[in-house]
Amino acid sequence: MSSNFTKARIIIVEDNEIFSDGIRRILESNLNLEVKASFGNGEDALNYLKAGENPDMILLDLYMPQMNGLEFLEYVQEERPGMKILVTSMQPSETNIFLTRKLGAHGFIAKDSSLKKMLLAVKEVLNGDFYFPEEGKSLGSFDRVDLTIKKLCKKFEISRSEVKILDMLLDQKKNKEIAQELHLSPMTVKTHRKNIYRKFGVHSLAGIVFLLKEELDRG
Repeated sequence: MSSNFTKARIIIVEDNEIFSDGIRRILESNLNLEVKASFGNGEDALNYLKAGENPDMILLDLYMPQMNGLEFLEYVQEERPGMKILVTSMQPSETNIFLTRKLGAHGFIAKDSSLKKMLLAVKEVLNGDFYFPEEGKSLGSFDRVDLTIKKLCKKFEISRSEVKILDMLLDQKKNKEIAQELHLSPMTVKTHRKNIYRKFGVHSLAGIVFLLKEELDRG
């Protein structure tokens, strides 16, 4: 076992207590990690981070009450950019894998994976690498998402300039970065961002990603 993550501090964000307790035991007994805390929803976990806690990695369920994994990923990118997050789900679809990666996750592992794969995924992410199944890496995924984004933008009457900003937001770029690249003021970008959310009828980028996921799942 590599010593650079021995006693690494992990938090688990998972609403299924049986799975949460099981994965805690697996990580502590097989990798000698320290599970600092467990939360049943993303909101409580986010408050934990806002209080100043700094885990080495977050093991995140995708579907939870109050704040799901997609929403949590967006907020963490704002609060703690670069935080190592491994997403777990019983729905390892190409769409879920691709979109969690788009929102800044470092890995994705199906909950019914073998012990060997689960431990490998945790090791890879802790070591600063990425761990994603091949389904979410294909060019086909990128093409499908790109076409679906264009379809949704047309449906919700997103302007050409707003489409550019949305594409950059989906690439995890901050308002300041977008402003510099497009030669706009940060305030102008912020206004465009609010207008994009208003047109889509959502309050966050995760809301748009959820609409995108629904459209992709419909095929």
